Amino acid sequence: MEATVPFLVATSGPIQGKRVPITPEGIILGRETGVDVVIPSEGVSRMHARVLLHNGAVWVQDQGSRNGVFVNDKRVVRHKQLSPGDALTVGEQSFTIEITVVSSDPMETIPTQDSPLPMPLPPPQSTFLRGPVGATLVVAVLLLVALVVLLVFIR
Repeated sequence: MEATVPFLVATSGPIQGKRVPITPEGIILGRETGVDVVIPSEGVSRMHARVLLHNGAVWVQDQGSRNGVFVNDKRVVRHKQLSPGDALTVGEQSFTIEITVVSSDPMETIPTQDSPLPMPLPPPQSTFLRGPVGATLVVAVLLLVALVVLLVFIR
């Protein structure tokens, strides 16, 4: 019996040539040691993106990275379904999705009670109040609250 396995293939960049199977649990791409695919590049966040298999489709999700995740040169806002041949870019690293047909033992593909269920996509991390604009907004709100308190006590 044959099965199809999606692979994330590094087509250019620091880890060109690396092939990683995509699992339902997902693989984490990032700069930090300990993630599934380490990309040694300054333009890559510690935990930059997650690529996973969900309902038979391959998905990418930005993990709150600073520089973003791009599919076919378009920025991914939350998550996006990938197709074979799509160009996925994380920092200076480019990947594509390949589907490989492998032979498998039919008894290995029968789900059991002990089989882990795929995890749903976690909610995207908010970038609101990050960076200098967020810090300025917080300071402005605190100053406004202090002014209101001061005006209440003066009366």
